[in-house]
Amino acid sequence: MADEVKIGFIGCGGVQQQHMAAIAGIEGAKMVAFCDLKAELAGELAEKYGGKPFTDHKEMLKEELDAVWIALPPFAHGPELDVIEAGLPFFVEKPVGLDIELCKKIADAVEAKGLITSVGYMSRYRKGVQRAREILKDDPAAMAYGGWIGKTPSMDKPIHQWWVVKEKSGGQLVEQATHTVDLVRYLFGEVEEVYSAATRGFVKDIPIYTIDDASLTTLKFRSGTIVTIYATCIANAGGVGVSLNIYAPRHTIKFSGWALDAEILAVDSKPETIKGEGDIFRVEDEIFINAVRTGDASGILCDYADGLKTAEVTLAGNRSMETGEPIKL
Repeated sequence: MADEVKIGFIGCGGVQQQHMAAIAGIEGAKMVAFCDLKAELAGELAEKYGGKPFTDHKEMLKEELDAVWIALPPFAHGPELDVIEAGLPFFVEKPVGLDIELCKKIADAVEAKGLITSVGYMSRYRKGVQRAREILKDDPAAMAYGGWIGKTPSMDKPIHQWWVVKEKSGGQLVEQATHTVDLVRYLFGEVEEVYSAATRGFVKDIPIYTIDDASLTTLKFRSGTIVTIYATCIANAGGVGVSLNIYAPRHTIKFSGWALDAEILAVDSKPETIKGEGDIFRVEDEIFINAVRTGDASGILCDYADGLKTAEVTLAGNRSMETGEPIKL
């Protein structure tokens, strides 16, 4: 492959634009095609970065491309199959989807084609997370708790028109706290059982609002580790944020904030702090671009098959909320 990697985008919303801004600073990456149902948005971004706008991803895939970035609402996945048919490596934002059978079909197609893929679980690439993973190999965690606390969504933002509808977003566990679920999977291994409880009825002034106001999810890992994931979007008085606290016999590891600043406490050692990276989108994007350029995917920390496993855990959480029963994986 030539040194220059030609990139197309399916979906041009806010998160995708963060990827575009990151990619713009990566040498050898050329953004050439921008597809979104909103023609004006695709046109604006094509003009900003160079390239052609599209409203039909199948038409975009006729262009000369080396890789595709996909960032769609959870309910809108499926274009991956056309990207795979075109034989193109792809980066897809989390979660990989709500239809688990479709996601499995995509995973099988990726494997059959032998394509390089990456899922946007950027937390895996953080230095603090890598340090924690190294520590926990020798000092396994017994328990952890963490999640996402947010305010009630503002309905003047386009994203929230689908985010507050559970049939479209999957709810906060599936669409947002999925980052925390993926992080504990990366640190502790595979989940064998999921139990979730949720509550509704506290947000009364948004007619289309069908997501849960709050949820608690307990994950039981094959390793024996137990984890509670909390999620709520009603903390309008403050106290919002992202966190994860991990407890092992000889270490306590505390992550805080979107950047996951790490504080590591150890028996008979001085505390260790590791600041979270502000340019984490660039980190994961550059690794994927280098994988496409070289054919060596060893630097990618979450491929499609791995991202699918995280989706299976969070969607099992949704089923448990509905049934009141634990779900075996």
